[in-house]
This record gives sequence, structure tokens and C-alpha cells, in this order.
Amino acid sequence: SAIEFRAELEADLHYALPRRELELFYQPQFNRAGELFGAEILLRWGHSKRGLISPAQFIPLAEENGFIIMVDLYYQSPFPTRS
Repeated sequence: SAIEFRAELEADLHYALPRRELELFYQPQFNRAGELFGAEILLRWGHSKRGLISPAQFIPLAEENGFIIMVDLYYQSPFPTRS
């Protein structure tokens, strides 16, 4: 059921950082002249069993349970412990 799926995702989300399943991707942004002016940072979850989880599914969960703060702090660290 949808409720069970959501509960499972929420539980799995707590292991996503230690398992290094969350990744940042940088999408270049260009102005009308075609010049690069920045990048949009996209967070993606490559779940170890479910594959790629849509941000539309996991970001609201992370925001609701406060996990988004841990994600934010982890990626703002100058040297996150990723391999």
C-alpha cells in the first residue's frame, strides 16, 4: 500500500547518508546569450534496493521528519566524507 511504501522510504532515508546513497548533481545554467552563469544543484537518491527514488518522493519526507537538516549540513561541510 502507499502508506507502507511511505513508511519504508522514511525508514530507509535514515540510512541513505551512511550508505552514501544520496548524491549531488550539478546542472549548468545558461543565460539567453548561451553563457554559463551558474549551476542548479540536484539531490538524487540511488536506493540500494529500489533504484533511483524521485526527489518528489523523498524530499517531502526528509523535510517532514527533519532529516533534511542533516542532509543540508552534510553537503555544506567543506569536506564531506564521501568516497
